[in-house]
Amino acid sequence: MNGQLGNQRHTRQRVGSMTRLARLIRCSRGSAMVEMALVTPMLLMLFASIFEFGRMFHTRLTARHAVIEATRFAITGNQLTDDDTGDLLDRAASIRRMVSESAYELPVTPESIVIDPADGGGPEDIVRITLTYSYDYTLPGFMDVLPHMTFSVATAMRNEPFYETSGS
Repeated sequence: MNGQLGNQRHTRQRVGSMTRLARLIRCSRGSAMVEMALVTPMLLMLFASIFEFGRMFHTRLTARHAVIEATRFAITGNQLTDDDTGDLLDRAASIRRMVSESAYELPVTPESIVIDPADGGGPEDIVRITLTYSYDYTLPGFMDVLPHMTFSVATAMRNEPFYETSGS
């Protein structure tokens, strides 16, 4: 009889632990917090990626705009004046200055601007302006994971018939 009583107690303990386990599995308390903890990092990474891609796209469009505006200026044969002296700048310096001014907040260096032909060309020549820009990621962690971005934008147009001035 003692053997049967011991088996019943052991069976009750096993059944009791099984029902506790079943209750824990069915219990949904805290599941929303666990789901949120799993989903939040992925959402933050998605939003950060969208932000960074948008900033990169804006940078590329700004560089493209600067090159197009400088090319439109270059084909007219016009020259800018030096702010300090009031003298005419040569055509290449005028074109480089137009790229820098049209690039707004982008830090463009004169070395990153290539003009072909180097003097801006004469009437009816084709002038090609290329800007090479190195993009820096804003958000931490992106520069460790993603490759360094350097892009070039270029445009070419035929110069209008113009009279060359004595400053070139």
